Amino acid sequence: MPALSTSRPELNWRSLRIFSFYRLIAAGLLLAVHLMGTGPTTLGAALPEAFLVAATAYVLAALVLGFTGRLRRPAFETQVGLQAAADIPLITAITYASGGVASGLGMLMVPVIAGLSLQMPGRWGLLFAALASLSLLGAEIQGLALGLLDEGAFTQTGLLGAGLFATALLAMALSWRARESEALALRHSIDLANMAELNAHIIDRMQSGVIVANDEGHIHLVNEAAWNLVGNPDPENPSSLADLSPRLYAALREWLMDPARGSALTLPGDNQGPELRVRFTRLGVERAVGTLLFVEDTAELRRQMQSAKMASVGRLTASIAHEIRNPLGAVSHAAQLLAESEDLTPPDKRLAGIIQAQSERMNAVIQSVLRLSRREEPRREEIELLSWITTFAREFQGHHHLEMDQVAIRITPADTRILFDPDHLHQVLWNLCDNALTYGAVPDERVRIELRGGANLVGRHASLDVLDNGPGVNPRIDRQLFEPFVTTGDNGTGLGLYISRELCENNGGSLDYLPLPSGGSCFRILFPVPEP
Repeated sequence: MPALSTSRPELNWRSLRIFSFYRLIAAGLLLAVHLMGTGPTTLGAALPEAFLVAATAYVLAALVLGFTGRLRRPAFETQVGLQAAADIPLITAITYASGGVASGLGMLMVPVIAGLSLQMPGRWGLLFAALASLSLLGAEIQGLALGLLDEGAFTQTGLLGAGLFATALLAMALSWRARESEALALRHSIDLANMAELNAHIIDRMQSGVIVANDEGHIHLVNEAAWNLVGNPDPENPSSLADLSPRLYAALREWLMDPARGSALTLPGDNQGPELRVRFTRLGVERAVGTLLFVEDTAELRRQMQSAKMASVGRLTASIAHEIRNPLGAVSHAAQLLAESEDLTPPDKRLAGIIQAQSERMNAVIQSVLRLSRREEPRREEIELLSWITTFAREFQGHHHLEMDQVAIRITPADTRILFDPDHLHQVLWNLCDNALTYGAVPDERVRIELRGGANLVGRHASLDVLDNGPGVNPRIDRQLFEPFVTTGDNGTGLGLYISRELCENNGGSLDYLPLPSGGSCFRILFPVPEP
C-alpha cells in the first residue's frame, strides 16, 4: 500500500517547531523593545531589572526549546510539558514586572494556551488554562501584598482567566474536529490505496492486454497479458511503447492522426508476434491525458468463438455419433463376412472391401468425435523434453520406415523440462508429424521433419516447433485450420488439428500455426513449465 504523504507524528513535530518560532519572535521583540526603550512605558514599569531578567530568560528558553524541537528529543509530550513549564511562569514574571494584568501583557497567555491546547488535546488544555489563571492571580495577590501594585486588577484577572478557559475549550474543539477530519482523510486514503491495489491486481490478471500510454508513447501501465502478447521483448520493463512493441506504437500514432475512423485496428501477425486486435480509448475528462489500449490475440478470440459454437454442437454430435456407431458396426461386420464368402465374384469382393474400408473410416470419425466430447482430465507429468522427443522420433521413424536424417531434433537447452500428459503429447505430436509426412511432400524430394524447441525461446514458456520442407498451408484456409472438419486432403477427417489444439489447451499450453517466409509449415506448441 502506498504511504500517506504526511503522518500524524510529522504534523505534531511541525506544529511544535512553528510554535517554538512564534515564542522566539515574541520573546525577542519584548527584550529588544525594552533594551531600545522604544516600547510602551508599561514594559518593566514596576520592576525593570526583573523584567530584563525574565525577558532574557524567555529568549534563552525559546532558543533551547526550538533546538530540542529540531532534535526531536525528548519525546513530543515531554517537550510540550517543558514549553508549558517555561511559558506560564516566565510570562507571569514579565506581566508582574510590568505592573500586573493591568499592563495588558497578560494577553500573551492567550496564544500560549491556544498553542499548548492544540498540541495536547483533551483535558490538558484545561489544565494549562487553570495553571495560567492561578499563576496570574497569584502574581496579583503577591504584588498587592508587597505594595508593588496600588490596587489588584482582580476583575481583569478573572476575565482573563475566563478567556483562557474559553481559549482552551475552543482549541480543544478545533483540535477534535481537525483530528476527526484527519482520521476521515486517513480512512479515505487507505480505501483509495486498497482500491488502487485491487484495480492493479484485476488489471494484471485480465486476459486482455492493457496498456496505458501518453501521446508520445510513454508507458504508464502495462499488464502481464499485454507483456505476453508482445512476446516479452525485454526483462527490464521498457517505459516507451516504441521499445515494447514498434507495431503497437505505429498503430497508436496512426490512430491519433485520425481517431474518427474507428476505435479498433487489426495488426497482422509477423515475426514480432501473432495477429492482434487493438482497441483505443482516450483518457481524460476536460483534456486528453493519454490513451488506453486493449490488446487481444485474434487467434484466441477465434478459439473462444469456436469453443462457444462447439459447446452447443458437441452434445448433439456425440449423441448422433453414438447412435450411428451401432448400425455402422453391423454394416462393417456384414461386409467382412460377405467378403469371406466363396460365392462372390472378384468385382463383388472389391465392392465389399470398399464398404468395409469406408466403414472403418466412418468409425474413426466417430471415435474422434466421442473422444472430443469426453474431455478427459489430463494427467500432467514432468517430462524431460529431449529424451522424450528422441524416443518418439525413433518410434515414428520405425513406423513409417523413414531414414534417420528425415527427422531432425534440436532442443536447447538439453535439460528443458515441461509439464504435460505424455499420452496427450504423443497423440498431438504424432498427428503433427503425420500431417507433415502427408501434406509436406514435394515431388522429387524427400520429406524432412525438424523438431526444434526448448525453454525461454518464446517468452517464459517452453516450446516445440514441428517444421517441414513442404509447400506450406494454403493462405485461404490458414484461419480455419484449427476448426473441426476442415481439411485439404481426400482421406482426412478434419479433426486432427482441432483435437490436438484442444489437448494442448487442456494441459495449459497452446498450439498455433506459423507461416514461414522461406516455405514449409511450422506448428508451435507452447508448454507450461515446472515451478523452479
